[in-house]
Amino acid sequence: MGNVFVFAVDGKSPELNSGLADEKGCRLEDVLNSIGGEVHAENIRSFYPGGVCYIWAVPDRGENHSIWELMSEGDLVLAYRAGCIISAAYVTLKIDSPTLDACLRGDGGGPSRLLCLSGKPYTGDVPILPQMERYLDREFKGFSRLHPEKCKNILSDYGSFEIFVKLGLKYDFPFSFRHSED
Repeated sequence: MGNVFVFAVDGKSPELNSGLADEKGCRLEDVLNSIGGEVHAENIRSFYPGGVCYIWAVPDRGENHSIWELMSEGDLVLAYRAGCIISAAYVTLKIDSPTLDACLRGDGGGPSRLLCLSGKPYTGDVPILPQMERYLDREFKGFSRLHPEKCKNILSDYGSFEIFVKLGLKYDFPFSFRHSED
């Protein structure tokens, strides 16, 4: 069974340090130049034939490292803000890279060296309504792993995380049809 990881994002503008992958993504060549020999370049290229990758940054503090260690290819990553899921993506690779973090942030590195590369995220505000509590908590803080029982409920009711994202979170629907409370 896969896992679901949630980044609680503060503020209105997503930044790398808050965990959320930038919607524009990063040029793959910039990423490869930054990590040098840390990861085999051909492995990364195979995930991103379009030359753009998306990076989620996990601050390296508290229990985050042990949670990040549980992450693997195919896991679902959600961004949460103010009662809404605002982004969803799937893990393609994770890397502990202070060099890449420093390059992306434009400074000397820092607390977000635990990185997760993903496919292009689905984006848009999806309120967590009471009927979704079987799958998601109403509130998230920091970086966390969704309780295994909630993951089991998602897989039992939807069959896969992909179907949950498309139908349960309604990322395949126009914004105006997503989870209206009427």
